[in-house]
Amino acid sequence: MGRERVEIDEDRLKASQARDDVDNPPDAGETISDYFAFEEIFARVLATADHELDASSKFLFWSGLAAGFALGLSFLAKVIFTDVSGEETPGLLGLLMYPVGFFIIVIGRYQLFTENTLTPVVLVMTKLASVSNLLRLWSVVLFANMIGAIAVAALIAYADVLDTKALVIALQIGRHAAETPWLTLFSKALIAGWIVASMVWLVHAAMDTISKILIVWFLMYFVGVAGFFHVVTSSVEVFFLSFRSEVAFWPLWHDFVLPIIVGNTIGGILFVAVVNWVQFDETRDDNVFVRYGDRLSWREWAFGRSRKVGDGTPRVE
Repeated sequence: MGRERVEIDEDRLKASQARDDVDNPPDAGETISDYFAFEEIFARVLATADHELDASSKFLFWSGLAAGFALGLSFLAKVIFTDVSGEETPGLLGLLMYPVGFFIIVIGRYQLFTENTLTPVVLVMTKLASVSNLLRLWSVVLFANMIGAIAVAALIAYADVLDTKALVIALQIGRHAAETPWLTLFSKALIAGWIVASMVWLVHAAMDTISKILIVWFLMYFVGVAGFFHVVTSSVEVFFLSFRSEVAFWPLWHDFVLPIIVGNTIGGILFVAVVNWVQFDETRDDNVFVRYGDRLSWREWAFGRSRKVGDGTPRVE
């Protein structure tokens, strides 16, 4: 009887606290455990950026290679689901599992070039990391992503992976991509870069794995259905076409890959990184930046230097 009374009193106390939380909601998410304030999301993005910029080139390469492999599965899923759904070209059913490679990357924490148009960029924009270190990260990750894409494209092209019907669909997908005009590639890649960077921002705002998966699925499914171009997944398509047809390999780099890289990069930086940075700068709390050390001078920002992170450990940029 006494235990029941204690439990009733505890329930009343919790209900009273819940009413207080609703009447006096926090702005930093301490009480509403499934909600992050904008500043908290930005702080989480900065923490991720610090980890990425501090990683060795060797780590970045192998992580980027794994990401390139994973996005090869998105192309394979697009082809196979289009085949089994009875569609002649990828549609609502054929693209259901197009996000599968992005699932692997986000949950597995692999390095993808288009994700890095947000996280390290915001740390560079605060002058807490150098442009030279950002360019190192970008070049290593992009190189590894493309090596992975080429490897998977070759595997699908030369191994007995697809049956005859699926092979025809794969060639049609690759040819459609390769024949797209330069300006159209750039324009559609611009939107894709915006969507991918938005996905990264929302993933940092998510509290659990299921939420992250839903965010990735909805946004990447949108990219697939809309026919936007992502530099790695789209490169798998055209490299596969090159390996299985008369399309030349090397011209694809400047006629196809280049406009998509430029579009993805500008889209992610302009529509997400810059906009969120300006928003944060209006109400920023400099305490968020303490762990990252002193701001760099303009010369250091451009060319890099050794700096101190929060625990006093020197880090070379």
